[in-house]
Amino acid sequence: MATDDPKNSDDLLSRRLSSGTEPSRAPAADDRASGSHLEDTQAFDTFHDDPGPTRETPARSAGTDTAAKPAQASADTGAGSGKPALLSDEEWAILGGGTAAGAGASAAGTSGAGKTGKTGKAGRKGTADVRGDRSREVDVPGTGRFGALDVIGTIWITLAMPFVLAAIAVRAVASGLFLKFEYFYRPGFPVDDYGFTSDDRLHYGSYAVDYLNNLDSSRYLADVVLPNGVPVFAAEEITHMADVKALVQLLYLVGVIAAVVGVVFALYLSRRTGPGLRHSIRWGALLTLVAAVALAVLAMLGWDRFFTGFHTLFFDQGTWQFYLDDALIRLFPAPFWIDAGIAVGVIILLGALIPLLLSFMGAGARRKARKAERTEAKRTGTV
Repeated sequence: MATDDPKNSDDLLSRRLSSGTEPSRAPAADDRASGSHLEDTQAFDTFHDDPGPTRETPARSAGTDTAAKPAQASADTGAGSGKPALLSDEEWAILGGGTAAGAGASAAGTSGAGKTGKTGKAGRKGTADVRGDRSREVDVPGTGRFGALDVIGTIWITLAMPFVLAAIAVRAVASGLFLKFEYFYRPGFPVDDYGFTSDDRLHYGSYAVDYLNNLDSSRYLADVVLPNGVPVFAAEEITHMADVKALVQLLYLVGVIAAVVGVVFALYLSRRTGPGLRHSIRWGALLTLVAAVALAVLAMLGWDRFFTGFHTLFFDQGTWQFYLDDALIRLFPAPFWIDAGIAVGVIILLGALIPLLLSFMGAGARRKARKAERTEAKRTGTV
């Protein structure tokens, strides 16, 4: 134990702090007179392995060893709290290191802080896992939330699909291939009572169809003449064909704009965090099917009334009615328009049914994946 003499205490502390590990024999001899040699030896034995019995440190009994173990545990605790092993608690307190109780409290506080830090890390890790799960859920195409542009894009594609399919169907019917099928391969197609053969019909009818699809003026049809030089199409017929061309090309323009903007929106909706295309495709296909079925029912209930109502809606009265010997009636009789209407309807129906069926592909797998994610989230407690 330390003496009450301040001078001896200061000398003892200075010697121990400057001596390093093993105290020299000269200071030990001096300390023997002051009664502190036993404390030095115990401190030395605690800091180093026991070197065995010597003249100055005789062999200790089992009881002494047992008593020394708590001292060594205390020294280990002091080392953990920052106190040098060579200093006693009183000496460490003199140097300002605090008491043993304070060192223990500090160590306990440090341990608690470590545990708190670990808990905090675990909490942050759990939060990161939750965020990671949410990010993975959002990153799956088709599972993202709808933003403003997503809603606009979905509505655009839904409304654009009927126009795009109608433009494709009309362009397929307004072609030389369809004319050839009607004039040469369609069973029961009526013959021309005024002398046009199938080749004549294909030749002159191709001019009318080409006029609908090109950018030429009405003079394109005015220059079409019979072998005797008589114009094939009368002025009234050319005027009506100009009206039909304006309507058809307006449909083409709307279809192209709808398709181009729809592709842009489709790319945006198909981004990694977007809601996907299946909603817009499904609703657009359903809208197209409803409109096509409604028109088909009206046509089947009365073709003449449907045909008249269509022309009355889009053309001025008196501009679309002709005589039986006019070229448009001879080239395009009523059965031709019935077949054209059926062909347009079939193309639109197929164009709507195929995307509609494709929109449901993988729905079962997506439901199973979402169910598995919810089950895993409940199991891990992230929800």
